[in-house]
Amino acid sequence: MAKTKKNAYRSLIAWMLVLLVLAVLCCAGYLMTGNALKAREAKHAKEVEETNKQLTDEYNAAVAEAKRQEESAQETAVQAWPEPAQSGWDVLDLSAHAVSRGTEVSVTRREMLEGGLLLVNRWHLMPADLLDEYMVSVNQYSRADDDKTNNLPTTDAAVSMQPTAVEALMKMYSDARAQGLDMDYIIIDEGYRTMETQSSYWNNAVEKYSSRYSGDTLTEKARTETAYPGSSDYQAGLSILLYNYKSGDNAFSSTPLHETEQGKWLYNNCWKYGYVYRFPVQGFPYADTVDKSYKTGINLTNKVYRYVGEAHATAMNALGFCLEEYVEYLMEHPHIAVYEDGTLKYEIYRMEGGNSDTTVNIPKGAASYSVSTDNMNGLVVAISY
Repeated sequence: MAKTKKNAYRSLIAWMLVLLVLAVLCCAGYLMTGNALKAREAKHAKEVEETNKQLTDEYNAAVAEAKRQEESAQETAVQAWPEPAQSGWDVLDLSAHAVSRGTEVSVTRREMLEGGLLLVNRWHLMPADLLDEYMVSVNQYSRADDDKTNNLPTTDAAVSMQPTAVEALMKMYSDARAQGLDMDYIIIDEGYRTMETQSSYWNNAVEKYSSRYSGDTLTEKARTETAYPGSSDYQAGLSILLYNYKSGDNAFSSTPLHETEQGKWLYNNCWKYGYVYRFPVQGFPYADTVDKSYKTGINLTNKVYRYVGEAHATAMNALGFCLEEYVEYLMEHPHIAVYEDGTLKYEIYRMEGGNSDTTVNIPKGAASYSVSTDNMNGLVVAISY
């Protein structure tokens, strides 16, 4: 009996040893399997990393090549522009050519409103977001520095305009004085009209003719004296009425502006400063003046000058267009270039929009630019080189 117990005890120890060995073997196997899995995982991760790097490099190379080809295509397109005239001013239609990519810049609606091409006439009313507070006193603004050649004579301090238009006017007067012209008696009148002021002018005109006319006939008769509220070009804050007056000098004061030396200089040189004669009619202000009243809707001998910006004034002068004709031209030819003696001076393009803050493309090599709404759902960018 004692021998049987002894054998059972030895058997139990043997089984315990066997189980211990199995446990050790299992642990060792687990560790070995874990290490193997980790090694395989690390190898796989490295392979994935190398594959991703290769794919990234290939993608970056493809993007770089696409960009190179795009720039090359754009350069080719620019090189393929039509040849300009080698003397004088020339306007080329580039509508078949894309505008070369450059830098995207942000522009505000306020900047678009003062850019110069805001078209306000009997068919296109002034936008509601053109505010009185955007205007500055022409007289006070021009006298804000010590340069007396910049001073602008006005009927009174209430004559106001948008700042960009005043700055261009200051330079024009300054250069005229530098050429020996006495500009102190070329008076700036009218300027910006508020809706209240224009409504007052309209109501007075209607009242004047209401006893003899009615309905559409009355409206058209009133239009011969002033514009319907919201449709006056003055309400863009970019136009001025000029007249000459010198106290004690009846000969000078009674001479029509366009017959004075100052008036002739202004008419012939205003485009260099971004201004145009706004309402040409047949034979006025000069015998060879081409009638544009059928486009402007104004058939009055008004001495109104309008700021449109240097690039646009230059193009309009070269093309012989009034503002309405020019905006229509840009709608039909949304990409043009203006050359002087074969040298590119301005590039102008039009696109849909201009009703809110946005970004525009400015090609490489631009010296400056301006952006304007044309009040016909168009945004016009003018680049100076």
